[in-house]
Amino acid sequence: MSLEVLEKKVVPKIPLSKNEKKLLALVDKSEQQIIDLLQDLVKIESLNFSEFQYHKIDEIFEFTKDFMDKGGFNTTLFKAPFQSKRKDEYYYNLISFLEGEKKGKTLQFNGHLDIVPFNPENWDEDTPPLGGVIKDGKLYGRGSVDMKAGIACQMIAMKILKESRLSFKGKLQLWLVPDEETHGTYGSVFMTKNHFDIVNADATIIGEPSIRKPLTSPTIGLGEKGPHWLKFTFHGVAGHGSWPKLKSNAINKATRFIHKANRRLKIPKHKPPISKFQQLKYMLKRVTFSDLRKIRSFVPEKSPLDKDKRDSNILYKTTFSFTEINAGIKTNVIPDTCELSVDFRAMPGLSTQDLFDSIVKFCSKLKYRIELPEGYRNSQLQNTKFMKEPVDITMSIITIGEGSATDPNTEFGKTIQNSFEAIYESSPVFHFNTGFSDGGNMREAGMKDIFVFGPGGRNAHNANEYADVDTLKDVTKLYLLIAYRYLNS
Repeated sequence: MSLEVLEKKVVPKIPLSKNEKKLLALVDKSEQQIIDLLQDLVKIESLNFSEFQYHKIDEIFEFTKDFMDKGGFNTTLFKAPFQSKRKDEYYYNLISFLEGEKKGKTLQFNGHLDIVPFNPENWDEDTPPLGGVIKDGKLYGRGSVDMKAGIACQMIAMKILKESRLSFKGKLQLWLVPDEETHGTYGSVFMTKNHFDIVNADATIIGEPSIRKPLTSPTIGLGEKGPHWLKFTFHGVAGHGSWPKLKSNAINKATRFIHKANRRLKIPKHKPPISKFQQLKYMLKRVTFSDLRKIRSFVPEKSPLDKDKRDSNILYKTTFSFTEINAGIKTNVIPDTCELSVDFRAMPGLSTQDLFDSIVKFCSKLKYRIELPEGYRNSQLQNTKFMKEPVDITMSIITIGEGSATDPNTEFGKTIQNSFEAIYESSPVFHFNTGFSDGGNMREAGMKDIFVFGPGGRNAHNANEYADVDTLKDVTKLYLLIAYRYLNS
């Protein structure tokens, strides 16, 4: 089956004006600048191992500050102290802005400069993880698509608007963060808590990748599930490996929990921001029904070990995955503890307490007494039977964020839609993300009108990650047109 699809053409509701055509023509002349900037960003190592492990990534923030300073922007680096409280351990946030001739709204571009770890041995020899090598129209490197490509497009869009000398009102601002990959403790969380007045823009675009092959234009993310990363420590009794302890072996307790959870852990349902029917309507405005079937059946580079079918239903419900397990000290010693990490992704409307209530109810069915983090209600405390038993499970929080979404029909949402039609001459498709971005932390802090979209590519968090070079120019045009229209509205 061919993977090529033809996106339906539409007549833009608001055609390009003379000034807008002039502005976008400057992007065509700047295409190589976008590519060069992305290569420079990819070559700078900016690893984020863990929110609990400090790793110095000053170089990439100093590089981006220097770039924006040379462009004539007002740029500041804000220090977020690392939890160790050592004076030499901190992370930067970059704020850089351009003000118009008159007061008005503030539009903010946002992106994360941190990248996830990589094993160089898994990458092809001619496309190393920090090489920025271009091959067959793909720019390879860790962080190339997730999400230094979006940042390069944003930075060049700001540079072009300034150099065009076209008048606009308000402020166009860039906010770069250091740790989105570990849920933003020192980035979006720190800034919204300590410098809310600076980052609380009227609208924000997060430049995460959103062009999903075989489509050739971005889909627009309007919300995301909330990450609830939890650790369950199972308590048992140690013993000699030659004398099995079926019920008190901590690993046995954990595996029973895992086995039963897939069928018996019931989590309350909540209405998704975009229903299946709404998603279908969006897609059928963009492609034909036959092409939509191709898109849905498209499963690239699937491992022969992958026995799971593609399940679109995960978009419409809270999910969980068992992601880490740690137990044991020696082959012939039964472990008395077993740590299990679980990645819950909560739908908007499901509170942390609601989720914890479900977990407690499930543990009660297993006859496991569970101890929750301080500050949360535990229904087992009302059961004298459980209170007489020892604690089987101690639950702790790794990170928490509740699900959230933005209304696509706000003034800014309509500006995005009209600008999209003008650039791509096709209908925009809104989508809801299963993964998180800094948008969740922003919405939780009270910020409004936050959308997520950016260039295309593949293999984020995997070997041979790349950004599709041919998507960079049009995404830059989209950012630029949205900024010009919104700030002049």
